Amino acid sequence: MNLTLKIWRQKDAVTKGRIETYQLGGVEPDMSFLEMLDVLNQDLIDKGEEPVVFDHDCREGICGTCSLQINGEPHGPD
Repeated sequence: MNLTLKIWRQKDAVTKGRIETYQLGGVEPDMSFLEMLDVLNQDLIDKGEEPVVFDHDCREGICGTCSLQINGEPHGPD
């Protein structure tokens, strides 16, 4: 599956942020959102670019620690 990701990037609290668009291929339908971000980050690292930084704990997307929202909704199974 091929996805287009639009991700807010901001170096630090004082640097102006921006939306970056990434084209990502090879995403499997059974991947979690966090696993998909791992694929994106590996692609960015391979290109010598800064990976996307995000907080995560158990990586199950249940408790909200991962602090991710998809289309304005918290990431999770339901």
